[in-house]
Amino acid sequence: MSKKNDLQDRLTKDICNDIFAIDKNVRFVGIVNREGEVIEGGFRKGIEPLLDQNEEQDMYLQSLSNISFFQSFSAKFGPVDYLLIRQKKITMITIPYKADILCISASSQSDIDRIRDEAIKIVSL
Repeated sequence: MSKKNDLQDRLTKDICNDIFAIDKNVRFVGIVNREGEVIEGGFRKGIEPLLDQNEEQDMYLQSLSNISFFQSFSAKFGPVDYLLIRQKKITMITIPYKADILCISASSQSDIDRIRDEAIKIVSL
């Protein structure tokens, strides 16, 4: 592996760790590629996923589809900053990140506005 790839891997790990540090209610942080695979990150230690592996994969693919759909309107509306889905148990934030997406889930009692704003700052550095 090249030094550039090593640095890139370290940077994406730092991004995930920095977002986990924003709020203890962040359950999941992951960089998801165009195939719907989590290439970095995962669940916070001690957190059990609410979905099985196939359901998670479907959710990531749908998040990719949602981002792509709304990006198709960027010429008229401007670029997509993030998508947010709030449900009773969790809130999901999807942020475009290079050619991939950054997915964050947090319990619904968390300060999702702060998590979103800080996460956007972190990926923009």
